[in-house]
Amino acid sequence: MSIWTGKKIRLRAPVSEDSVLFTDASGNADTDTAKLYDRIELPKSPKAMSEFLENVNSDSSKDDYLFTVETHDGTPVGQITAFECDRRNGCFKYGLFIHPDHKGNGYASEAAVLLLDYYFNQLRYHKANVYIYECNAASIAFHTKLGFKEEGLSRESAYFDGEYRDIVYMGMLDREFAAYHKK
Repeated sequence: MSIWTGKKIRLRAPVSEDSVLFTDASGNADTDTAKLYDRIELPKSPKAMSEFLENVNSDSSKDDYLFTVETHDGTPVGQITAFECDRRNGCFKYGLFIHPDHKGNGYASEAAVLLLDYYFNQLRYHKANVYIYECNAASIAFHTKLGFKEEGLSRESAYFDGEYRDIVYMGMLDREFAAYHKK
């Protein structure tokens, strides 16, 4: 088995065809899903989305990386990214997206464990951080189950759907990961 392969999924570099993860059945941006993750982007043409996905990991001098999460039969089901990787202090942020059609299959937890294992045990990072909108109770519960600890709250720091939302800060240390996810 590869370091990028789990029981149900594997992580791979994104390709232009993965743009289907971000659109609804009619090809429009899926804003209901997007607002729970990071931000609602302005619409992109299929060509612009393809170019973004083909070039997103082009700076090999940084540990920032976007992976596509796919099942073993090659079906893309989501994406996971490590970003704002700070080698000096050993901290990075990560974000995870599983398409609504594929939630509830264990793909998210397996993708998160694969990514965290790599960053902690191969790149020697010390801490992973995740920031979650307070209204996204499912994500808060998911990260708590993974072993993340709530570290703080940034009041009214995100704006969408006509109101300000709090952001919950959660973190996990490498030793906490090792204790929760023994091989």
